[in-house]
Amino acid sequence: MQPLCTVVALGAAPARAAARFDAAACACDLLPFGEDLFARIKHAEAGSMVLLLTDESDDPALAGAAKAARILERRGGGEAVVVLPSVPALPGPQARARLERAATLSRCCVVQPVGPASWADAVRCFVEPLAVFGLIGIDPREIHGLLRPRTVLLHLWQDDSLDRALPDAREVLVTCRLRPSATLREVEEAARRVRESTEARLVLAGPEVARDEGPRAIAAVFL
Repeated sequence: MQPLCTVVALGAAPARAAARFDAAACACDLLPFGEDLFARIKHAEAGSMVLLLTDESDDPALAGAAKAARILERRGGGEAVVVLPSVPALPGPQARARLERAATLSRCCVVQPVGPASWADAVRCFVEPLAVFGLIGIDPREIHGLLRPRTVLLHLWQDDSLDRALPDAREVLVTCRLRPSATLREVEEAARRVRESTEARLVLAGPEVARDEGPRAIAAVFL
């Protein structure tokens, strides 16, 4: 059976971050960093989504991610998403232009975590809605359809910079990570915050998760 997602850690730091995510519970395959990484990629069973976690944002790191994406595509993998290291503040025009260039050259969806958002949060945002039962059901095609080659800013819900990113959004995915005692009110409040800032299409997901170290909600702002 094809994995829901293949997560490739292209560096020691993203490998440590990915290790905190329960890949098996979400039907994901994790390929950790190591000297034989590309040999393992060439024999991996590619998932219906491919997340490539890079430890740098420079051209060599992007080239490595693009190479891994092409190998997994030939092995039947789905949409490829490159997740960069977090930056401390909302990217300005020049930084966004570099992200757009990265998406064009890699032919991947390129995700830039902002502030406290991390590689692990990107995995949670895109994978949990597909893998975990929740109060808000979602058609997998909605998630896959978002992940075409373009740029994305990833924010944790409590990060104030999210409100400054939303006006530029074309589409927004909000993953509300609902604890067992949660109600639909949390989802409704999330939708209200987004719709007060943008008319962009909103995709809402509400997977029910255990109490863990992860955030209560994560927003992916597609530019």
